[in-house]
Amino acid sequence: MALKSLYLIRHGHTEWHATGGVAGSSDIALAEQGRDAIRQLAASLQQMMVTPQAWYCSPMLRTRQSSDLLREHWWSDETGSTAAADRILPDTLLDARLVELDFGDWEGMTWADVHEQHADVMQAWAEDWVNRAPPGGERFASQAARCQAWLEEARKALADVESASAVVVSHGGSIRALLCLCLGWSLQRAMSFRVDPASLTHLQFDASEARWLTRGINVRRAP
Repeated sequence: MALKSLYLIRHGHTEWHATGGVAGSSDIALAEQGRDAIRQLAASLQQMMVTPQAWYCSPMLRTRQSSDLLREHWWSDETGSTAAADRILPDTLLDARLVELDFGDWEGMTWADVHEQHADVMQAWAEDWVNRAPPGGERFASQAARCQAWLEEARKALADVESASAVVVSHGGSIRALLCLCLGWSLQRAMSFRVDPASLTHLQFDASEARWLTRGINVRRAP
């Protein structure tokens, strides 16, 4: 396997973040808070001297905006110059398999309203959210399956690149799925850790042990 490192970055806070709006498949823009958080994360990541060989992004507006901000500040120096960025960073590859879970009929509601107005359905879904879908929505197992398909294709695409690293700008659910898939965890563990907006989850492949290892989950500042 040539893919050595995965830098999984969740988009910044959206315009619905403060109200608790359900924005799985809803195409919501970043809030100013989210823009600031992504800029801060990019500045922190400069300390890691990351030189990715591939750059993937969910096609949702909030992830594209986050990706653009990351790329703008990825290689900027203390003067704010980004002249080298376009020469160094690979092109952005949009991939719909990295999108967030589709919450169906609950999209656009607040989670508080879902709990109040659909308590019984919410309870049934919560009992097996991996294999059950919200009304008109998607199962987490299905989201994990499309993330698995993306991961296998990314490995093949980078097979001839020695020690390749890839940046993936995506969503909380997709990052949870990829983390479980890479580490061999049950999908039921996907909600046992935090994936905050504008956070980094770093996975590194250990060739000697032929397995993925975590270098950081939900990191808001580079180590």
